[in-house]
Amino acid sequence: MQLNMKKLLFLALSLSILSTSCSTSDDPFVEVPQVPNLDNGLLILNQGGLQYNDASIGFSSFAYDKYHANIALTPDKALGDIAQSMAFKDNKAFVVLKGSNKVEIFNRYTFKHEGTITEGLNKPLYIAFANNRLYVSNEETQTVSVYDEQYKFITLIKINAPVGQILAWHTKLYVQKNISADKSEIVVIDSKFNITKKIPVDKELKDIVTLGDFVYAVSSTADKSFFYKIDAQTDAIVTQFFSTRNSAAKNLRLDNNDLYYTSNSSVYKWNPHDTNVQVAPVLTIPENEYNAASTFYGFNVIKNTIYIGDAGDMMDPSTVHIYQNGKKIQSFKAGILTSNFYANYK
Repeated sequence: MQLNMKKLLFLALSLSILSTSCSTSDDPFVEVPQVPNLDNGLLILNQGGLQYNDASIGFSSFAYDKYHANIALTPDKALGDIAQSMAFKDNKAFVVLKGSNKVEIFNRYTFKHEGTITEGLNKPLYIAFANNRLYVSNEETQTVSVYDEQYKFITLIKINAPVGQILAWHTKLYVQKNISADKSEIVVIDSKFNITKKIPVDKELKDIVTLGDFVYAVSSTADKSFFYKIDAQTDAIVTQFFSTRNSAAKNLRLDNNDLYYTSNSSVYKWNPHDTNVQVAPVLTIPENEYNAASTFYGFNVIKNTIYIGDAGDMMDPSTVHIYQNGKKIQSFKAGILTSNFYANYK
């Protein structure tokens, strides 16, 4: 009996030592964060600081109850430098990294990494899809890079002036071309990579969008804004007007069948049939909260909900503000230099 007790005590002591050894291991327990359901919510593009390699994609459900940071990581455990834009094709998300000279490809519903494009890029900006090809505008070379269905580089289309946004309408591409502070153009490219037309625009072109069979554009200076409606079938300007009231128009966005833009501290709606600016804004930021450089650093309108990314001091995390019917319903911190918002529906 005494011998059995000694054996039991020795066994208990051995188990105690083993347990202590495991709990004080050099490999501490690391909790793996739960991946959120990404097929019905808001994707948030955080540009990141120049040469900090801290660009990121965040996610929030439409309940806005939690912000999930850094959902898009490459095998290097990072996204890259300066996330300029994001575009979607089928079940893929294409993130354009201007500072890293690359486009990262992810599954848009899991954000599992699927590939990288680097050839033919030089400070890439925006992406469009047409003719079973992928087109990317490049800031440094003032060109558009063209890729086939497998993302193999085909050719460069020379624009020969600073470029910006690029959009597709059926087989045609529309490219933002800013020649100077007083002169801009919308360049039309056909499926054979030919420039077929240059549509003149007053002052500095800020943004272009497509809606139905039309292309809409805004250009502006500090004291005046210009608005254009272009027939995409003929590439002729069908409506054109300007405003000194709603000056400095930019951030042109499309939601359902309406367009929105920012003008100084306000957000205005642009109905496609308008022939003049609407006087009443849909939202105005209070004067004590408005900063020309940071307040509308990020902006979009999705299902009548206005999303604003306030960049703050440009170094700390941005604040996302969400408005419905002109009233703020939620705010939360996101990444560095939040610049755009995208709905992710499956």
